[in-house]
Amino acid sequence: MFTDAEPVSDDALLGLVYEVCPRFVPGTVLHRSATSFVVAGSVDLRPVVAKVLAGGAPFWREHFLREVEAYRLFESVPPPVRTPELIAADAERGVLVLERVFGRPLARERHPTASIPPTELAGALTELRQLAKWQPPVGQSWIVNYTPRIDRARRQGAFDDVDRAAVAELARRSAGRWELAHGDPVLDNVLLTRDGFVLLDWATAGLYLAGFDLAQLWVLLGELHGPRRAIEDLVDDGGPASVEPFLVNVALLLGRERRTYQHRTDDVGVARRARLADTWNEVRARVHRAVK
Repeated sequence: MFTDAEPVSDDALLGLVYEVCPRFVPGTVLHRSATSFVVAGSVDLRPVVAKVLAGGAPFWREHFLREVEAYRLFESVPPPVRTPELIAADAERGVLVLERVFGRPLARERHPTASIPPTELAGALTELRQLAKWQPPVGQSWIVNYTPRIDRARRQGAFDDVDRAAVAELARRSAGRWELAHGDPVLDNVLLTRDGFVLLDWATAGLYLAGFDLAQLWVLLGELHGPRRAIEDLVDDGGPASVEPFLVNVALLLGRERRTYQHRTDDVGVARRARLADTWNEVRARVHRAVK
């Protein structure tokens, strides 16, 4: 595994892949950044994708290690959703080789503006609900600590003191209502293949308060009114105990999206920032009503 101070060539990164998976035959480079290197290829004529951690920053290293851990879990205890098959992995070298899955993402944009076919959206939501019901044997390290996230949102201005106290109280009431979540179910990570749906990129998988994946889609699909209603219905089906953790997740995820757009000056960014602010005003009112 390389450190941030080391300039790393593509050849050096490929060399790590060969060490971990000697039969790997490289093809097209799919992604290259200061932190990661992703290359398509094959192993014994089978299409695969090799992901290599190119930088050693703790944030990226932690996420890479979680993704390796997730795929090893899936190999030993098959999940109720389809994921790429693990071919080879070495956490120390920062190498992950996976089956390459071919399909169409449900959307390319983080905030889709075109309607998602209802059958496709329903299928994706069903997959996420099946995942949330799964109870694999994972350790305490998989549990997401919400207190630092709430405090960070306050420091960054997403919450005021009253908001922070309300969200923290709902999180306290929700303690123990953990569900395994994908952690980043943007629709670009949901592939529709001829055999059904496949979920990609498990670097932020973990045990979150109930409804995390649904909350993220609720936030990201906000410009498409139908999906929010469908998601709210799913949350309501879980009974009153499902609403409080869902609101915690929505509040935090909305804060993250608002920070993303707070300095955008282009027309799309300004318009989305305004819509996110309106949504936060509505959610904020719901959060405060919930703690009374």
